[in-house]
Amino acid sequence: MISKNLNILSPRRLALLIALLTLSAIFIAGCGSGSSEDELFPQISDPSTIFTLDDVLATPYKELNNYSTDELPGATDASYGFMRIGSGDPYDFEIRVYESHQEAVNQGTAMALEGTGENAILSEDDATFKEGIKDRRTIIGGGVGGGARSGIGPKFASYAIFGNIVMLCQGSDSETSLERCGLMANALVTSE
Repeated sequence: MISKNLNILSPRRLALLIALLTLSAIFIAGCGSGSSEDELFPQISDPSTIFTLDDVLATPYKELNNYSTDELPGATDASYGFMRIGSGDPYDFEIRVYESHQEAVNQGTAMALEGTGENAILSEDDATFKEGIKDRRTIIGGGVGGGARSGIGPKFASYAIFGNIVMLCQGSDSETSLERCGLMANALVTSE
């Protein structure tokens, strides 16, 4: 199945995918090193619970858009919204639900990489999953004079796979994104 999907990728996108998968593997391997990285929410974890979109909606998460999953292989639901913990700032999330943890890892990882990080694909012409692409963008840079901005960048610096859920989490860097993914995971576990 993976080899079929790799045949439809352009050489540039295939190289990007391989690089991102390699970096993800290095990050995951480094989490067991006993360093301060151990305090980060793990990018991939399995609490042995199958969550539904209803479980997500039972947390403080507020859905703004529900996406079609036609272009999201294996996903049963996809949602964009925000969550506010206490009186803190709201953080945006894109939630993708799969049948199992293994399906989330096998089918959700490449699509999560496409929508996150500094190499996120934010153009509808280039993206595989076009649904909600505008929600994955944010205005970046200081610009010049009068509050002007310098461009468009990714809203989600990273993602996490928690059980059967792939979460794209708002943040300007990977550490911040993973911290916010941890907030969502904690809300899911405590809402059960």
